[in-house]
Amino acid sequence: MKTSVFLISYKKYWNENDIKGILEYVKKDGFDAAEPCYAHELKGPEGAENAKGVKEVADKLGLTFSCFSHGINLLDRSRDEVVQELKWCVDMAKELNAPYLHHTFQLTCSQKNLPLYNTHKQTFIDIAREVAYYAGEKGIDCIYEDQGYLMNTPERICELLHEVNLPNTGICLDVGNALFYDQEPEAYAGILASYIKHVHIKDYLRKPIELLPSREGWSSSISGNGLRGTIIGHGAINFEKIFSVLLLAGYDGYYSLEYEGKEEVLSSVAQSLDNMKYFYERANKKING
Repeated sequence: MKTSVFLISYKKYWNENDIKGILEYVKKDGFDAAEPCYAHELKGPEGAENAKGVKEVADKLGLTFSCFSHGINLLDRSRDEVVQELKWCVDMAKELNAPYLHHTFQLTCSQKNLPLYNTHKQTFIDIAREVAYYAGEKGIDCIYEDQGYLMNTPERICELLHEVNLPNTGICLDVGNALFYDQEPEAYAGILASYIKHVHIKDYLRKPIELLPSREGWSSSISGNGLRGTIIGHGAINFEKIFSVLLLAGYDGYYSLEYEGKEEVLSSVAQSLDNMKYFYERANKKING
C-alpha cells in the first residue's frame, strides 16, 4: 500500500507552520508521501520557485509528493485569473515532481446552487481543457474530484473528462464525498475505476439531521443526512469493500489520507493511518491470498 497524506489534515499545525515544517509530521507519522496544496509558500507566481526548497526538504526526509491540489473557487473571479492560478499550480507540481495536479471546480459549498451546474458547465470544461493542455506539455496529469454539490456525480465527472478529451486527465476518487449525494462510496469506486489515478481516504459520521441536537460542526447531504468528519474507520464508510473494488480494478496508486475530524489532530491522523492500513490489508488478503 502506497500511503500519502493531504497536508490540510494537520489543521491547527497547518496554520502554525509552513509546508516545510508540516513535512516533519508527515515523516514522523510514517507516510510514504505528502500531498500539499495551494497555500503558504506554495502560492502565487513565486510558488514554483519556492517549491524547489520544499522539494529539497522532502528529499532529505525521504518523502515524495503524490499530488498537488487546489480547490479553486470561480465566484467573483475572471476566467483568465482562474486559468493563470491553475497554471501556477502546474508549475509547482512540476518542481515538486508530483505526477498530478488535482483541482476541483466549485462556486460554493451550498446546496442552493445546484441548478447552476448547467449554467457553468462549459466554463468548467473550457478551463479544464486549457490547463490540462498546458500540464501535458510539462508531463503533469490533471485529475478531477467528486466534490461538493456541483461536480459530485460520476456522470458529471465523466462528462468533464470526455469533453476535455485529453490523455493526461483522470479522476481523484474521494471516498467520503459520495455521501454528500447519499451514495455508497464503493459504487462510485466501481463506476469510476477505469479513470481513477489518485484516491483520497476520509471518513464521516452520518446521522439524520432531525436527530442532531445542533447543526454546529455538521454538513448536510442532499437528502438531509448530517455528515461530520472523523477518524478513518470510526464513521459510516466500508473501507474494506472500497479497497476490494479498487484492488480488483488494478489500482496501484497512492491512498492519500484526508482527516477532517474534530478530534485531536496528531493522534487522530496516526490512528487513521493505522486503520487505513488495517482495512487495506484485510481486503488485499481476501483478494490476493
